[in-house]
Amino acid sequence: MQRMPADVVRIGGFKNKVHELKVKNMNGKTINMNLRRQKNGDAVRYAIEGWPMFMKENGLRLGDKMHFKFVSSGNLLILSDVDEVTAG
Repeated sequence: MQRMPADVVRIGGFKNKVHELKVKNMNGKTINMNLRRQKNGDAVRYAIEGWPMFMKENGLRLGDKMHFKFVSSGNLLILSDVDEVTAG
């Protein structure tokens, strides 16, 4: 599972144990995922369930830099660009 960046958690106002999150890829396909709250010492973080499948279905690899737009009114995360990792 991938972790949701702290800034998005703050902006999105996520406070419950589970939140639904819509993720749109660059082809316009939207899928529903869950954000699940986890304890991290004294802090809280949110894991995105289904993230490995999203990466696989969209040809994304570890190290790729993904750019997203977040629409808080619809809990929508939109993948807008990818800087692919280069083998070196």
